[in-house]
Amino acid sequence: MITRILLMTCISIGLCADEGWKTYQKDTLKMQSKLPGWCTQEKAAKMMDLIYEIKPTVCVEIGVFGGSSLIPTARALKYLKQGKVYAIDPWARLECLEGYSDQDPNYEWWSQINLEQIYQDFRTALYRLRLNPYCVVMRMTGEKALENFTDGSIDILHIDGNHTEDVALRDAQMYLPKMKKGGYIWFDDANWSSTRKAWEFLSLNCTKDEEHSTNEYFLFVVR
Repeated sequence: MITRILLMTCISIGLCADEGWKTYQKDTLKMQSKLPGWCTQEKAAKMMDLIYEIKPTVCVEIGVFGGSSLIPTARALKYLKQGKVYAIDPWARLECLEGYSDQDPNYEWWSQINLEQIYQDFRTALYRLRLNPYCVVMRMTGEKALENFTDGSIDILHIDGNHTEDVALRDAQMYLPKMKKGGYIWFDDANWSSTRKAWEFLSLNCTKDEEHSTNEYFLFVVR
């Protein structure tokens, strides 16, 4: 009888914890929809669920912009009360334009956006949501940030930086050795022709999680 009561109590606690997570996630996605960026709510939910499931220590995002994927990541870590996400982005026009022809529509768009305002608004959001203990902001390129991570140290990586062919491939090649075996890599905008070499490189060295991948983004498991 005592064993049965304990079992039912454990089940009840588990259900309450799950319900609490789903409510928290729903509230987070409402906030996320108002942030600058291109991360869909579907993807943000998947990213949060992965964090909730594996409880990572080190997450890294290359290409933060307004935080539409970074904020949900940090919020998930806050819910777990553990881990940090390293937010890597130069928020600088020169680096954003690297590799683009001046005839490319992306060149014109990145030339006109007020990146300093985007950065300041992102920092304000971190402060307002009390996420600073779970986020390390690194205002620099992925290449410059690389030395801050030891090999095999990253649990979850999100590659969503400069989408030109050389830069996207470089990010994938540089950060793969920094990943833990069995770690996860989100690769955004996999349907861009300029990112093909990068995700093909990851496909050769990782296993694609078909269930959580779409035409627009892939999830890789590091072998």
